[in-house]
Amino acid sequence: MQRRRFLLSGAAASLPLLGNGRAMAQGNPSKIIKLISQDAPGGGIDLRLREFSVPLGIELGVTPIIENKPGGAGQIMFAALLNAPADGNTMMLANATMTIIPSLYRKSLYSPLRDFTPVAYSGLSPIGLAIPASRPEKTLKDWMAYIRTQKGKVNYGSGGVGTVAHLYGDQISNELGLDAVNVPNKNIPQLMPDLVTGQLHYMMLDIFSLRPYLQKGDLRLLAVTGDERVKYMPDVPTFGELGHKGYDRMGWTAYYVRSGTPAAIVDKLASAINRLNASPEWSAKREVLWSTWKPMSVADLRERVRVETEAWGVVVKRLGIQAD
Repeated sequence: MQRRRFLLSGAAASLPLLGNGRAMAQGNPSKIIKLISQDAPGGGIDLRLREFSVPLGIELGVTPIIENKPGGAGQIMFAALLNAPADGNTMMLANATMTIIPSLYRKSLYSPLRDFTPVAYSGLSPIGLAIPASRPEKTLKDWMAYIRTQKGKVNYGSGGVGTVAHLYGDQISNELGLDAVNVPNKNIPQLMPDLVTGQLHYMMLDIFSLRPYLQKGDLRLLAVTGDERVKYMPDVPTFGELGHKGYDRMGWTAYYVRSGTPAAIVDKLASAINRLNASPEWSAKREVLWSTWKPMSVADLRERVRVETEAWGVVVKRLGIQAD
Protein backbone atom coordinates (compact mmCIF):
# COMPACT_ATOMS: atom_id res chain seq x y z
CA MET A 1 0.00 0.00 0.00
CA GLN A 2 1.31 3.46 -0.84
CA ARG A 3 2.22 5.34 2.33
CA ARG A 4 0.52 8.71 2.64
CA ARG A 5 2.44 11.47 4.36
CA PHE A 6 1.09 14.55 6.04
CA LEU A 7 2.84 17.70 7.22
CA LEU A 8 1.75 19.13 10.54
CA SER A 9 1.94 22.90 10.97
CA GLY A 10 2.15 24.09 13.53
CA ALA A 11 8.16 16.67 46.05
CA ALA A 12 6.98 16.89 49.34
CA ALA A 13 7.97 20.50 49.82
CA SER A 14 5.07 21.71 47.68
CA LEU A 15 1.89 19.66 47.94
CA PRO A 16 -0.70 22.22 46.81
CA LEU A 17 -3.52 19.72 46.41
CA LEU A 18 -3.22 17.68 49.58
CA GLY A 19 -6.05 17.49 52.02
CA ASN A 20 -9.31 19.38 51.67
CA GLY A 21 -9.94 22.51 49.66
CA ARG A 22 -8.65 24.76 52.42
CA ALA A 23 -5.37 22.88 52.63
CA MET A 24 -4.99 23.05 48.87
CA ALA A 25 -5.60 26.77 48.81
CA GLN A 26 -3.01 27.27 51.54
CA GLY A 27 -0.44 25.33 49.52
CA ASN A 28 -1.35 27.11 46.29
CA PRO A 29 -0.93 30.87 46.94
CA SER A 30 -2.45 31.77 43.58
CA LYS A 31 -5.55 29.70 44.44
CA ILE A 32 -5.86 28.82 40.75
CA ILE A 33 -5.93 25.54 38.87
CA LYS A 34 -5.44 25.70 35.11
CA LEU A 35 -7.36 23.21 32.95
CA ILE A 36 -6.07 22.92 29.40
CA SER A 37 -8.28 21.66 26.57
CA GLN A 38 -7.38 20.75 23.00
CA ASP A 39 -10.92 21.68 22.03
CA ALA A 40 -11.62 25.10 20.51
CA PRO A 41 -13.90 27.44 22.51
CA GLY A 42 -17.50 26.37 22.08
CA GLY A 43 -16.69 22.76 21.21
CA GLY A 44 -18.43 19.91 23.01
CA ILE A 45 -15.49 18.98 25.23
CA ASP A 46 -14.77 22.64 25.96
CA LEU A 47 -18.31 23.31 27.11
CA ARG A 48 -18.38 20.19 29.29
CA LEU A 49 -15.03 21.08 30.84
CA ARG A 50 -16.17 24.61 31.66
CA GLU A 51 -19.28 23.31 33.36
CA PHE A 52 -17.37 20.62 35.26
CA SER A 53 -14.65 23.06 36.33
CA VAL A 54 -17.03 25.03 38.53
CA PRO A 55 -17.83 22.28 41.08
CA LEU A 56 -14.26 20.97 40.74
CA GLY A 57 -12.92 24.36 41.79
CA ILE A 58 -15.25 24.33 44.79
CA GLU A 59 -14.17 20.80 45.67
CA LEU A 60 -10.50 21.82 45.59
CA GLY A 61 -10.94 25.30 47.06
CA VAL A 62 -9.47 27.09 44.04
CA THR A 63 -10.53 29.11 41.01
CA PRO A 64 -10.46 27.12 37.74
CA ILE A 65 -9.06 28.75 34.62
CA ILE A 66 -9.76 27.18 31.21
CA GLU A 67 -7.07 27.47 28.55
CA ASN A 68 -7.86 26.36 25.00
CA LYS A 69 -4.98 24.95 22.94
CA PRO A 70 -6.54 23.46 19.79
CA GLY A 71 -4.64 22.15 16.79
CA GLY A 72 -1.66 19.94 16.11
CA ALA A 73 -3.55 16.77 17.05
CA GLY A 74 -3.22 17.83 20.69
CA GLN A 75 0.49 18.51 20.56
CA ILE A 76 0.02 22.24 21.21
CA MET A 77 -1.83 21.30 24.40
CA PHE A 78 0.89 18.79 25.34
CA ALA A 79 3.54 21.49 25.06
CA ALA A 80 1.52 23.83 27.26
CA LEU A 81 1.28 21.23 30.02
CA LEU A 82 4.95 20.31 29.81
CA ASN A 83 5.86 23.99 30.19
CA ALA A 84 3.98 24.11 33.49
CA PRO A 85 5.42 22.97 36.84
CA ALA A 86 4.80 19.36 37.89
CA ASP A 87 2.82 20.50 40.93
CA GLY A 88 -0.73 19.48 40.01
CA ASN A 89 -1.93 23.05 39.52
CA THR A 90 -2.17 22.47 35.76
CA MET A 91 -4.10 19.60 34.17
CA MET A 92 -5.16 18.78 30.65
CA LEU A 93 -8.30 17.06 29.42
CA ALA A 94 -7.17 14.95 26.46
CA ASN A 95 -9.06 12.64 24.15
CA ALA A 96 -8.02 9.38 22.50
CA THR A 97 -5.91 11.26 19.94
CA MET A 98 -3.01 11.34 22.38
CA THR A 99 -2.73 7.55 22.11
CA ILE A 100 -2.39 7.88 18.31
CA ILE A 101 0.50 10.36 18.37
CA PRO A 102 3.36 7.89 19.06
CA SER A 103 2.53 5.80 15.97
CA LEU A 104 1.60 8.59 13.60
CA TYR A 105 4.36 11.11 14.24
CA ARG A 106 7.80 9.57 14.05
CA LYS A 107 9.39 12.81 15.22
CA SER A 108 6.89 13.56 17.98
CA LEU A 109 8.47 15.03 21.08
CA TYR A 110 5.76 13.61 23.29
CA SER A 111 4.94 10.20 24.72
CA PRO A 112 1.64 9.60 26.57
CA LEU A 113 3.13 7.47 29.34
CA ARG A 114 6.59 8.99 29.56
CA ASP A 115 5.59 12.65 29.71
CA PHE A 116 2.15 12.56 31.35
CA THR A 117 0.51 10.90 34.32
CA PRO A 118 -3.15 9.85 33.94
CA VAL A 119 -5.30 11.23 36.76
CA ALA A 120 -8.94 10.40 36.16
CA TYR A 121 -11.24 9.02 33.51
CA SER A 122 -13.71 11.57 32.18
CA GLY A 123 -16.05 9.84 29.75
CA LEU A 124 -16.57 7.37 26.92
CA SER A 125 -18.46 7.79 23.68
CA PRO A 126 -18.73 5.50 20.62
CA ILE A 127 -17.74 6.88 17.25
CA GLY A 128 -20.55 7.10 14.72
CA LEU A 129 -20.63 7.33 10.94
CA ALA A 130 -22.73 10.43 10.30
CA ILE A 131 -24.13 11.56 6.94
CA PRO A 132 -26.51 14.40 6.01
CA ALA A 133 -30.09 13.53 6.91
CA SER A 134 -31.08 14.81 3.47
CA ARG A 135 -29.45 11.75 1.87
CA PRO A 136 -32.00 9.07 0.96
CA GLU A 137 -29.86 6.14 2.18
CA LYS A 138 -31.11 4.73 5.46
CA THR A 139 -28.64 1.88 5.95
CA LEU A 140 -24.87 1.48 5.85
CA LYS A 141 -25.19 -1.00 2.99
CA ASP A 142 -27.21 1.40 0.85
CA TRP A 143 -24.92 4.34 1.61
CA MET A 144 -21.82 2.31 0.75
CA ALA A 145 -23.36 1.35 -2.58
CA TYR A 146 -23.99 5.03 -3.32
CA ILE A 147 -20.68 6.42 -2.08
CA ARG A 148 -18.69 3.95 -4.18
CA THR A 149 -20.18 5.60 -7.26
CA GLN A 150 -18.63 8.89 -6.13
CA LYS A 151 -15.04 7.63 -6.05
CA GLY A 152 -12.56 10.46 -6.46
CA LYS A 153 -15.12 13.10 -5.46
CA VAL A 154 -15.63 12.14 -1.81
CA ASN A 155 -14.52 14.10 1.24
CA TYR A 156 -14.94 13.79 4.98
CA GLY A 157 -14.35 16.05 7.96
CA SER A 158 -12.04 15.70 10.93
CA GLY A 159 -10.47 17.70 13.73
CA GLY A 160 -7.08 17.43 12.04
CA VAL A 161 -4.38 15.00 11.02
CA GLY A 162 -3.95 12.27 13.60
CA THR A 163 -7.35 12.61 15.23
CA VAL A 164 -9.73 9.70 15.70
CA ALA A 165 -12.06 11.23 13.11
CA HIS A 166 -9.19 11.34 10.61
CA LEU A 167 -8.09 7.73 11.12
CA TYR A 168 -11.59 6.29 11.04
CA GLY A 169 -12.52 8.54 8.12
CA ASP A 170 -9.51 7.26 6.22
CA GLN A 171 -10.37 3.68 7.17
CA ILE A 172 -13.81 4.09 5.59
CA SER A 173 -12.17 5.50 2.47
CA ASN A 174 -9.63 2.70 2.38
CA GLU A 175 -12.21 -0.04 2.86
CA LEU A 176 -14.42 1.27 0.05
CA GLY A 177 -11.65 2.42 -2.29
CA LEU A 178 -12.94 6.02 -2.30
CA ASP A 179 -9.71 8.05 -2.35
CA ALA A 180 -11.60 10.41 -0.07
CA VAL A 181 -10.05 13.75 0.91
CA ASN A 182 -9.73 14.67 4.58
CA VAL A 183 -11.02 18.19 5.31
CA PRO A 184 -9.43 19.07 8.64
CA ASN A 185 -10.51 21.83 11.00
CA LYS A 186 -9.28 22.14 14.56
CA ASN A 187 -12.68 23.64 15.43
CA ILE A 188 -15.11 20.77 14.79
CA PRO A 189 -18.29 22.89 15.27
CA GLN A 190 -17.23 24.92 12.23
CA LEU A 191 -17.34 21.75 10.10
CA MET A 192 -20.80 20.64 11.14
CA PRO A 193 -22.81 22.97 8.86
CA ASP A 194 -20.85 21.61 5.88
CA LEU A 195 -21.76 18.07 6.89
CA VAL A 196 -25.40 18.97 7.43
CA THR A 197 -25.67 20.62 4.00
CA GLY A 198 -23.82 17.83 2.21
CA GLN A 199 -20.64 19.72 1.32
CA LEU A 200 -18.95 16.99 3.35
CA HIS A 201 -20.02 13.46 2.50
CA TYR A 202 -19.47 11.91 5.92
CA MET A 203 -17.76 12.18 9.28
CA MET A 204 -16.67 9.64 11.87
CA LEU A 205 -17.24 11.47 15.13
CA ASP A 206 -18.12 10.67 18.73
CA ILE A 207 -21.85 10.64 19.40
CA PHE A 208 -21.30 13.11 22.25
CA SER A 209 -20.41 15.73 19.63
CA LEU A 210 -22.99 14.50 17.10
CA ARG A 211 -25.90 14.45 19.57
CA PRO A 212 -27.33 17.96 18.97
CA TYR A 213 -27.44 17.42 15.20
CA LEU A 214 -28.92 13.95 15.51
CA GLN A 215 -31.60 15.16 17.91
CA LYS A 216 -32.55 17.98 15.54
CA GLY A 217 -32.75 15.57 12.63
CA ASP A 218 -29.93 17.27 10.69
CA LEU A 219 -27.74 14.18 10.51
CA ARG A 220 -28.27 10.43 10.22
CA LEU A 221 -26.18 7.83 12.02
CA LEU A 222 -25.55 4.65 10.05
CA ALA A 223 -23.32 2.63 12.42
CA VAL A 224 -21.28 2.99 15.59
CA THR A 225 -17.98 1.60 16.80
CA GLY A 226 -17.61 -0.69 19.79
CA ASP A 227 -18.98 -4.05 20.83
CA GLU A 228 -22.58 -3.13 21.52
CA ARG A 229 -25.30 -0.78 20.44
CA VAL A 230 -25.67 2.61 22.10
CA LYS A 231 -28.60 2.85 24.48
CA TYR A 232 -29.33 6.39 23.31
CA MET A 233 -29.84 5.17 19.73
CA PRO A 234 -30.69 1.47 20.03
CA ASP A 235 -31.76 1.13 16.39
CA VAL A 236 -28.28 1.99 15.09
CA PRO A 237 -26.16 -1.15 14.59
CA THR A 238 -22.47 -1.54 15.28
CA PHE A 239 -20.02 -1.92 12.42
CA GLY A 240 -19.25 -5.39 13.78
CA GLU A 241 -22.88 -6.45 13.52
CA LEU A 242 -22.80 -5.48 9.87
CA GLY A 243 -19.68 -7.51 9.18
CA HIS A 244 -17.11 -4.72 9.16
CA LYS A 245 -13.99 -5.41 11.20
CA GLY A 246 -11.57 -2.90 12.74
CA TYR A 247 -14.13 -0.55 14.24
CA ASP A 248 -13.81 -1.47 17.90
CA ARG A 249 -12.01 1.65 19.21
CA MET A 250 -14.12 4.35 20.84
CA GLY A 251 -13.81 7.98 21.82
CA TRP A 252 -12.86 8.78 25.39
CA THR A 253 -11.34 11.55 27.49
CA ALA A 254 -9.22 11.69 30.63
CA TYR A 255 -7.39 14.19 32.82
CA TYR A 256 -3.59 14.23 32.97
CA VAL A 257 -0.81 16.05 34.79
CA ARG A 258 2.87 16.27 34.00
CA SER A 259 4.98 13.26 34.81
CA GLY A 260 6.87 13.87 38.00
CA THR A 261 3.84 15.21 39.84
CA PRO A 262 3.89 13.66 43.34
CA ALA A 263 1.62 10.62 43.66
CA ALA A 264 -0.18 12.13 46.65
CA ILE A 265 -1.26 15.08 44.51
CA VAL A 266 -2.38 12.82 41.67
CA ASP A 267 -4.46 10.74 44.09
CA LYS A 268 -6.14 13.82 45.57
CA LEU A 269 -7.00 15.18 42.16
CA ALA A 270 -8.32 11.79 41.07
CA SER A 271 -10.48 11.49 44.19
CA ALA A 272 -12.02 14.93 43.67
CA ILE A 273 -12.79 14.30 39.99
CA ASN A 274 -14.18 10.82 40.63
CA ARG A 275 -16.40 12.04 43.47
CA LEU A 276 -17.95 14.63 41.20
CA ASN A 277 -18.38 12.21 38.30
CA ALA A 278 -20.08 9.69 40.59
CA SER A 279 -22.55 12.26 41.93
CA PRO A 280 -26.25 12.02 40.98
CA GLU A 281 -26.02 15.44 39.36
CA TRP A 282 -23.30 14.44 36.93
CA SER A 283 -24.78 11.03 36.30
CA ALA A 284 -27.94 12.81 35.15
CA LYS A 285 -25.94 15.24 33.00
CA ARG A 286 -24.18 12.39 31.22
CA GLU A 287 -27.52 10.85 30.29
CA VAL A 288 -28.48 14.11 28.62
CA LEU A 289 -25.10 14.41 26.87
CA TRP A 290 -24.92 10.74 25.71
CA SER A 291 -21.70 10.09 27.58
CA THR A 292 -20.86 7.13 29.80
CA TRP A 293 -18.46 6.91 32.73
CA LYS A 294 -17.23 4.42 35.28
CA PRO A 295 -14.72 4.82 38.11
CA MET A 296 -11.20 3.90 37.11
CA SER A 297 -8.09 3.88 39.29
CA VAL A 298 -4.96 5.75 38.24
CA ALA A 299 -3.24 2.41 37.61
CA ASP A 300 -6.14 1.10 35.49
CA LEU A 301 -6.27 4.32 33.51
CA ARG A 302 -2.55 4.12 32.82
CA GLU A 303 -3.05 0.57 31.52
CA ARG A 304 -5.89 1.76 29.29
CA VAL A 305 -3.60 4.40 27.79
CA ARG A 306 -1.00 1.71 27.09
CA VAL A 307 -3.52 -0.65 25.47
CA GLU A 308 -5.10 2.11 23.38
CA THR A 309 -1.68 3.28 22.20
CA GLU A 310 -0.86 -0.22 20.96
CA ALA A 311 -4.28 -0.68 19.34
CA TRP A 312 -4.18 2.60 17.43
CA GLY A 313 -0.64 1.74 16.36
CA VAL A 314 -2.07 -1.29 14.56
CA VAL A 315 -4.65 0.92 12.80
CA VAL A 316 -2.02 3.47 11.73
CA LYS A 317 0.20 0.71 10.34
CA ARG A 318 -2.67 -0.94 8.49
CA LEU A 319 -3.70 2.34 6.86
CA GLY A 320 -0.15 3.25 5.95
CA ILE A 321 -0.45 6.77 7.33
CA GLN A 322 2.63 8.69 8.46
CA ALA A 323 2.84 12.31 9.54
CA ASP A 324 6.04 14.34 9.88
